[in-house]
Amino acid sequence: MNRPAQVLGRRSIYLLPTREGLWFGATLFVLLLAAVNYGNGLAYAITFLLAAFATVSAATGQRNLLGLTLHEGRPRAAFAGSPVGFRVVLTNPGDTPRLGVMLTAGQGPPITIDLAGREQRAIEIPWPTMRRGTVPAPVLRISSRYPFGLLRVFARRIVLHEAAIVYPRPAAFAALPPGAASDDRDDAGAVLQAGGGGDFTGLADYRPGENPRHIHWRAVAAGKGLLVKRFAGLAEREVWLVMDGVHGPEEGLRRLCRQVLDAERDGYRYGLALGALRIAPAAGAAHLERCLRSLALYDDAPR
Repeated sequence: MNRPAQVLGRRSIYLLPTREGLWFGATLFVLLLAAVNYGNGLAYAITFLLAAFATVSAATGQRNLLGLTLHEGRPRAAFAGSPVGFRVVLTNPGDTPRLGVMLTAGQGPPITIDLAGREQRAIEIPWPTMRRGTVPAPVLRISSRYPFGLLRVFARRIVLHEAAIVYPRPAAFAALPPGAASDDRDDAGAVLQAGGGGDFTGLADYRPGENPRHIHWRAVAAGKGLLVKRFAGLAEREVWLVMDGVHGPEEGLRRLCRQVLDAERDGYRYGLALGALRIAPAAGAAHLERCLRSLALYDDAPR
């Protein structure tokens, strides 16, 4: 879903003095007392000059964040135990560079970036995971101490909406079930049998779910359409992956995750039977993501 951009307006930007800024203010106060007590014109000049310096610093710091635009991207999924990535795109709409901009998610460390004029920067914010499922997006804070570190300029909290998906952590090993040769026929009409010699027989039109490793990329580059190579005696093996009843639900999901990854790597057409869910056999990146997402969101077992 494309969500509207979030723009940092003047009313959403706040300023607070840093520790250095508090010391600077205390120094100004002492200088002012000295100037009043002794009636020293030079002390008055230094005090007002430093006060103007602080005022300009505040205005410059606010302009450093004013107008920045933030778009929310699609989070990067990960396996349990590895960090997911929440993605945002930060845009500088003006010609003036924006320096020392810090993005902070939750209690995590800040990510500091500089944006040139009219620059757009994609940023991924890592977030730790412990278990499969969904991870709600953290609240972001955009801030800066530019230009002199006397003030902390920060924007109102930015709420991200898209949760990240955490796949089950794959088991170390889980054997694939015995595969069955498909009933698909090659161009000559002969049924391909698994385990044959694998001699090249020709090209055929690509069918959804076929192994992308067999795509003939030279033909695609020549404008002949999406064609796949056919081999005599080499069928795309087809397997159904089903959770066994021997292991617990979470361990069963980890084993299924390993089988899905291995089946995709080894060129199988694989289907997934998970409770009432049936995903028809196919292959490819989209099918792999669909299967892994189903494993991540499986909720028929107690968590």
